[in-house]
Amino acid sequence: MNFYHVTTDCGKRKRFACGCFSELFGEPKLTLCNDCGVEYNRTDYKQMFFDKAWHIGMYMDRDHYADFAYSQFLPIVSERAKFILAVNCNNAVDFGDIKMVSFRDLTKEKLKQIRDWSGYAAAKKIPDDPPPYYRLFLKQGADLDFQKSNIRLAIDCTTCGLKSYDIPYSHYGPDGSKEIYIIESTWKGYDIFYVEGKGYTIFCTEQFIEIYEKNNLTGLEFAQIQAV
Repeated sequence: MNFYHVTTDCGKRKRFACGCFSELFGEPKLTLCNDCGVEYNRTDYKQMFFDKAWHIGMYMDRDHYADFAYSQFLPIVSERAKFILAVNCNNAVDFGDIKMVSFRDLTKEKLKQIRDWSGYAAAKKIPDDPPPYYRLFLKQGADLDFQKSNIRLAIDCTTCGLKSYDIPYSHYGPDGSKEIYIIESTWKGYDIFYVEGKGYTIFCTEQFIEIYEKNNLTGLEFAQIQAV
């Protein structure tokens, strides 16, 4: 079995649209754990993104759309990609709604914020009628060989439940996928999944790539990793 590290394809010739939050959800609540001494977020924005109970409003930054679009944290998927994944990877995936926001829906305060951050030209590219996108939820599907991958468990607190890993900077470089080792015997049969120790980094099998290419999906790139 071959496994792959999944990254976002931002567009080779023409940049694909990215998803951006149209509103904030309040300040994260910080809690200091008396045992590990780490101040951590109980309700940070990433947790909200993966919690179906939270409402997510999002606008797209241009009108060139991929089936897997980059957002602040992870790919969001088009209606077509959602259908294909539901049919072919039903045991591995779940989805959450996103309220897609058009240029007309943005408040004056939000538009001013976008202009301040990215300029007037960027604000003008926000489309009026973005297509529907959905949050993608995946499961833990395999274990990494931490020693071979040079990943160290830095914090494992039984009180607050926090686990924190030290990951080499080289993992984020162009050849970083060559330094990731997955334990093949721990694979749970999912064709697209997460692994502990790499946060919300997505991994997949060659079967998923066949599904992706057969259906002419767009927005992802794949790099093979090591299996042991």
